[in-house]
Amino acid sequence: MQRRRFLAGTAALAVAGPALADGLPVPPGNSMAFRVLRNGAPIGEHHLNFSGNGDALVVDINIALLVTFAGIPLFRYGAAVREHWSGGVFQGLESQVNDNGTRLEVHARKVAAGYDVAGVNHNNPAKSYPEYTAPPNTMPLTYWNKAMLTGTLLNIQTAHCYPAVVNSPGWNNLPTAGQEVITAQRFDLTGKLHLSVWYDGFSQWSGLAFHISGNESYEKFIT
Repeated sequence: MQRRRFLAGTAALAVAGPALADGLPVPPGNSMAFRVLRNGAPIGEHHLNFSGNGDALVVDINIALLVTFAGIPLFRYGAAVREHWSGGVFQGLESQVNDNGTRLEVHARKVAAGYDVAGVNHNNPAKSYPEYTAPPNTMPLTYWNKAMLTGTLLNIQTAHCYPAVVNSPGWNNLPTAGQEVITAQRFDLTGKLHLSVWYDGFSQWSGLAFHISGNESYEKFIT
């Protein structure tokens, strides 16, 4: 990622505040989306849709990425995740991931002691993650809920849990997919994870950056 893209000195976009559901930062319009870039070139999109009934909230997440060279596909990544919340509390999730042909699943559900979690590797069952109980403060590593920064993070691909090691170096002006700019606070996650995530003044997820064989970054679609 070219850091200067996240330090643009232009005027920041004013973004409407979220419609909170039991304290959760549900976005205006009940959806959000990002363009995903690798080394500055678009490779796909990441979409989230929110629906609810009473105090129940469902978050559907879909990711589709494709890296090519000279028109030849080199890498594909797809994910479909459904999160369940009730009364502002994470209740569980189901995820299905295709990591360049490796099919993975994660299942989590709330129990008295925390969360029962299991991971399945369909290509190599020996690498499946056996069921275990994650701590009560576990939250999915899906970025939209800033509260995850204060909990134990559940990886929706591997089923592993990590403590959140977080540092905030300050606020940046982020470019969006439509050439606007959002002012958002940067949080760097270290330890088992190495990434940066941004949230605006309404705690809305605004950007993401990490490195996996290239510099990946997210630009938010603003409607």
